[in-house]
Amino acid sequence: MVQKYKGHYEYSPRVVDGWDSNAIGVYYCGEINANGNLVPHYIGKGTGDGGIRRRLQDHLREDYWPNVTHFGFIVCDTIRESEIHEANEIAAHKPKHNEIGK
Repeated sequence: MVQKYKGHYEYSPRVVDGWDSNAIGVYYCGEINANGNLVPHYIGKGTGDGGIRRRLQDHLREDYWPNVTHFGFIVCDTIRESEIHEANEIAAHKPKHNEIGK
């Protein structure tokens, strides 16, 4: 089951490294707009060892997105749910840092 969105959290090593979770699911990296909503610049899935937390740590180390200030996530029960939800969310939001067709 795809659970409810959780966020917005500061996109920083201090926050991500301190997060005690290996949950799998879909995460959103972006910035907060004037209405207080997260505008996703990248949407990904965390389904391997360490789940969402590990993927966010990888991105923070790579420092790809200097304009990303916050993140949020949705926990999924299965890898397949995560894959489907990620694809649907990328199609709906068209984040600027996601590669088309990936």
